[in-house]
Amino acid sequence: MLSTNQPRRLLLSLWLLSSALALPAATFELAPAKDARILGMQSYETANFATDILSVYTFADNVQRSLLEFDLSQITLEPGTRVSAATLTLHASLGFGGSNGKPMFIHAVNRPWSETGLTWQKADNTANWTTAGGDFVGSDGRPHGTPFAVSTTAPTEGGPVTWDVRELVDRWIEGVAPNHGMLLSSTEGNGLTFHQRESPFTAFRPKLQVVTEPGPPRLRIAPESATGNLVLSWRGVGTAVLQERPLTGTHSDWIDSELPVTTANDRSTVTVTPTAARLYRLRSN
Repeated sequence: MLSTNQPRRLLLSLWLLSSALALPAATFELAPAKDARILGMQSYETANFATDILSVYTFADNVQRSLLEFDLSQITLEPGTRVSAATLTLHASLGFGGSNGKPMFIHAVNRPWSETGLTWQKADNTANWTTAGGDFVGSDGRPHGTPFAVSTTAPTEGGPVTWDVRELVDRWIEGVAPNHGMLLSSTEGNGLTFHQRESPFTAFRPKLQVVTEPGPPRLRIAPESATGNLVLSWRGVGTAVLQERPLTGTHSDWIDSELPVTTANDRSTVTVTPTAARLYRLRSN
């Protein structure tokens, strides 16, 4: 349950009901469409490492980050299904040192980039990053903000490091954020590198596993800055029904909401004026 307490006492509970259809779960395993590392080090900030190793090697005068992008077009969510899990797996190389328990962060890249034009300074052959080292945002939408996932794994040689990236992948598939891939970074003292998509060791290449499950789409909430209202939205048109009840009500008090629903770009949206304490959830249609 996610609740938001607004100044005028609107409480939103984003509840998810099970689908009435017993649709089977599906698992997709994806290789990167592109990946590369960038190197923040004197004389290397304009160098491209398109087919080289991936890395989060981070020391004072040598900061390395890695970008990966996956083509999610083969993942089709039928009505009554949603993403239940998404896991990124990389395999480590200790040739330059271990992770030493340093956290490794996943952020969302927020602009297009080119595998063969990517450098610490540039997103592609012509366009500079807004900030050297990559333009990326966190789950809070802020540049360099709260990471979508963190791992502190200290792997052995060839060992896997995994990140739970369900929220990020879900946003891409649900259509609430553009998919420009993810950026991997760390903090001072991490010496890890990873096998890239071109690695001769095929079992060690990067992998994104996405699992779907029966269930309605996820209900999302966002403030409308101009009015102070709240916008509830979900993937699909006619695939789910918004329900509501008073905050102090019981389970039997849920009713289908009569709030007007607008649709655009395969998303349904309801605008709520925060005047009373209400709970909201989705049920499958």
